[in-house]
Amino acid sequence: MSHDHYPGRLSFPLRFPNRRFRIWSYVPSHSGLVLRTEFEPDAPHIELLFQGVRQINLPATMPDGLVVDIEHTNDDDPHDVTFLLGNDHFSGHVLAGYLFLKQEERSKYSAFSLFHGYLRSDFER
Repeated sequence: MSHDHYPGRLSFPLRFPNRRFRIWSYVPSHSGLVLRTEFEPDAPHIELLFQGVRQINLPATMPDGLVVDIEHTNDDDPHDVTFLLGNDHFSGHVLAGYLFLKQEERSKYSAFSLFHGYLRSDFER
C-alpha cells in the first residue's frame, strides 16, 4: 500500500484518468474528508484524505476521471491550501491543510476505508 501526502511527497497535478470518485466520508470532529474510487476489478483502489478541512465545494460523485491541483497557498498560514478538483464536467475545490493519498490492490468491493476504517453512526432510526 502506498501512502503519500502534501505538504511532502505529492507532485501536482495529480491525475486519475477514467476513474470514478465519490465522497465517501466526512468526519466533522476530525475535519477529514475522504474521496475514493468506485470498485474496478483491474484497477487500484485509491483514496484521498483532506485533513483540516475548512470548506468543501464538490459534487457527491465525480465520474470520468479526476485532476487535483493547488490553486494557492496562504504564506501567512501554511495550513490554508486551496485544492482544485475537476474534470471536463465539473470544477470544485477543498480548502484544507493537508492531502493524503493511499492506494492498494483489491480483488473485491469493500466498504472499509483506508483512512477511516468502517464508519459507524450514533444515529438511530
